[in-house]
Amino acid sequence: MAHKTILAGLTMALVSGLAAAAQQPDLLACRGPFSRSANEAAVIAAFGAANVTRAAIAVGEGMTEPGTIVFAKDQKRRIDILWHDSARRSRPATISVAPGSTWRIEVPDAEPPIRQGISLAQVEAANGRPFEILGFGWDRGGHAGDWKGGRLAKPDGGCEFSLRFEPEPGFLAMDAISGDRPFSSADARIRAVKP
Repeated sequence: MAHKTILAGLTMALVSGLAAAAQQPDLLACRGPFSRSANEAAVIAAFGAANVTRAAIAVGEGMTEPGTIVFAKDQKRRIDILWHDSARRSRPATISVAPGSTWRIEVPDAEPPIRQGISLAQVEAANGRPFEILGFGWDRGGHAGDWKGGRLAKPDGGCEFSLRFEPEPGFLAMDAISGDRPFSSADARIRAVKP
């Protein structure tokens, strides 16, 4: 399962801007208000000023950065945006969706669609090959962003794409797959925790 800079087992962090398509409001893609050159004004134009707020967004280890939140009070639709230029609130650096999110991620030719709760095996199938996941049990635990040349390495619009996986609740034998080190998604120890 996937979880926000973890989703219900999948954390979906969308790096360098993934956008909301006007025709499909539950679809994030690297264009429009989340293109690499977008700014907060474009986000407000797309979602309405009442749905866009400025806030300090947690970035790990107790630290925050100034950012923009879309649908702050709706966990199923919430989008957190950090900016390359935080003073001007321009050029998305990271776009993240919250746990429980209903957003799907547009990645051309990736099947099944990337969404919260998708299994490790489904993400591997969408990528077309095994990829790399960092060990669990720390701030970046379960992070996947090295797609080893697969389909998820090249979303349209020049964005980068990453996910965060969570192990199945209650799994006890975590020592072998914990810590700041990479594992293949094909590793039997990673698959055993059903991320």
